[in-house]
Amino acid sequence: MIEIATDSKHKKQFEEAKKLHYKGVDGDKNAVKSANQHLSKLREAEPGNALIEAYYGSSLVLIARDSVKPLEKADKAQEGFDTLNRAINSDPNDKEIRLLRANVCLRLPESFFHCLQTAIEDFTFLLDRYEENASYLTQKQVREVIQNLSTAYQNAGKPDKANAVLQRLSQITFREEGKH
Repeated sequence: MIEIATDSKHKKQFEEAKKLHYKGVDGDKNAVKSANQHLSKLREAEPGNALIEAYYGSSLVLIARDSVKPLEKADKAQEGFDTLNRAINSDPNDKEIRLLRANVCLRLPESFFHCLQTAIEDFTFLLDRYEENASYLTQKQVREVIQNLSTAYQNAGKPDKANAVLQRLSQITFREEGKH
């Protein structure tokens, strides 16, 4: 896990950028632009920080999503995807970076980006770590990862694997209910 510099100003800016990013994920176009601007400044202040790089890449993909110009849409999405890949290469074991890239890859058009396999690999990586250490993901994250992994397999034309993954979800849900 890469830490944001101890500079509390940067930490505060990063937390604000993350909030704006997630508002953008939920459809707020202005939040996407603000998040991107914050993250761009943070990248300059902390070059080489893989987590900042990952959020920046994701913000570029969100800008692409919101763009009305087809060429800008394709260019920004590719730049964002490439940036996320660089972040993973810098820190391949970071859970947050893996979650970001997996979710982006699940939503990018497969016909153009061919990244469903990357989403499958990232979601599988996360579940494998969870099986090694149950505190690695929250129960909400586990459910989301399993559902998204199933969707990725479905979109990749592998319905049997999609169904097998959903079986894991029902087993986890069943175990959770048994705890009460």
